[in-house]
Amino acid sequence: MKINIKDVFGIHSGYTLDLQPGYTPLVGPNGAGKTTLLHQLRNYTKAHGILVFEYSNLSDGGGVARQSYMFRGDASLFAASVFSSEGEQIALNFGEAVRKLGAAVKDAKTQGRPLFILLDALDSGASIDRVRELRRFFDLVCRDAGETAYIICASNSYELVRGVPAVNVRTGKYITFEDYDEYADYVCTFMGKWAPPKDL
Repeated sequence: MKINIKDVFGIHSGYTLDLQPGYTPLVGPNGAGKTTLLHQLRNYTKAHGILVFEYSNLSDGGGVARQSYMFRGDASLFAASVFSSEGEQIALNFGEAVRKLGAAVKDAKTQGRPLFILLDALDSGASIDRVRELRRFFDLVCRDAGETAYIICASNSYELVRGVPAVNVRTGKYITFEDYDEYADYVCTFMGKWAPPKDL
């Protein structure tokens, strides 16, 4: 699926993103434009009648999730969320959203329509074992959904990009990292290499 990505806030000069079914991590340091690209993909789904499931730890986790647990009267989930580490809270809150994701995958398969699964800030503060669990979960979803699922995840952790082509959010080009050092060098030098175009 080829998607025209427009320049926003002078981040890049615009490009065509060639998105394939399956798992696609978005790479770049904080402030590179991963969340901005996810927003553009959400707008694309609305304009083209594509099914979408969104989860952002920034807007769906933390205090928002705790309020939801209290509203539902689920004191045990509320307490677990309050007294867990940041990474454990993300796992707990996203785990609660997985039921909705399962229903979205089932609907997409039944209707034979593509489903964009847009995920943001899932690896914030998460331990390596938690991030590896996320990757395994993404693989399971892709296996179950087949050609209907497009999982696009803003990634800060090497474990989310290890062994798969990832998208440079400034250029739309795919890159595969050989090891952690190559990924770390890429992230640390990103802003120098991929600064906004000078003519904007």
